[in-house]
Amino acid sequence: RNLVGLDGKVSVPELEALRRLCNLLSLPSATADLIAVAMLQSRVPPAVPNAEGTSGGDPTVARPLPLMLPQDLYGVGGLDPQAAAVLIPYVTVLPEAPTPVNVNTASAEVIAARLGMNLAAARALVAERDRIGYFTNVDNFRTRLPNQGADLDTSQIATQSRYFLVRGQVRLDRATTRMEAMVRRPAVNQLVQVLWEREL
Repeated sequence: RNLVGLDGKVSVPELEALRRLCNLLSLPSATADLIAVAMLQSRVPPAVPNAEGTSGGDPTVARPLPLMLPQDLYGVGGLDPQAAAVLIPYVTVLPEAPTPVNVNTASAEVIAARLGMNLAAARALVAERDRIGYFTNVDNFRTRLPNQGADLDTSQIATQSRYFLVRGQVRLDRATTRMEAMVRRPAVNQLVQVLWEREL
């Protein structure tokens, strides 16, 4: 998930969840912080001249490119490529923070990290989800938690998604082009927004 909101501030719940996820995956403890630093640095505004000189950053220092895809973790300074490879299947980069985790599609590891629960309990929830098909709403999910989810912060989870990866293929004679796009489903009666697209 995204760690940095559009205002350039680190989302503490997201960062803590990423730290827990890294711990569950037996990754170095600094992994989450390296990612957060890279995301913050990519949002530092360029230097703007003013009456006193410059402000907003050092114009001689190149900002890292913003993360768009999980594979961009390979470019995070100081992050071991093997650690990035382990983490990539469990993360999605979104343009806003915090964002709730969809418990109908998330892995047991992500659910455990986000809710601060042990992995065995999260795996039991995923097994229950597989058995019933899906959780109809947050309350339906809550009833399957210990103590009926009395301590659950419902802003951390959802049973629907607003963001989707769409993949398509166009074939013309012998030429084939495959594309992928990230789209956001907005409020009712608004057009779906394409956030980015790339050729595969």
